[in-house]
Amino acid sequence: MKSGAELFLGYYKGKYKKGELTEEQLSQMVTAGTITEDEKQYIMKGEEPGGNDPDLVTYYEMTQSILPK
Repeated sequence: MKSGAELFLGYYKGKYKKGELTEEQLSQMVTAGTITEDEKQYIMKGEEPGGNDPDLVTYYEMTQSILPK
């Protein structure tokens, strides 16, 4: 189960990806102390943590190859 912080960051990450939240707004949140600079960078990053992990990529490719077409 995700922690409250993970859900919080995921919410903002989704809003940023959809264009509903700007980099400037995130910078203002950092200044206000709502989020940290590291959290801002995480929100702006396009991939999920571990998304490029070679083992996960291999697992994904393997599972996709056995699914019916």
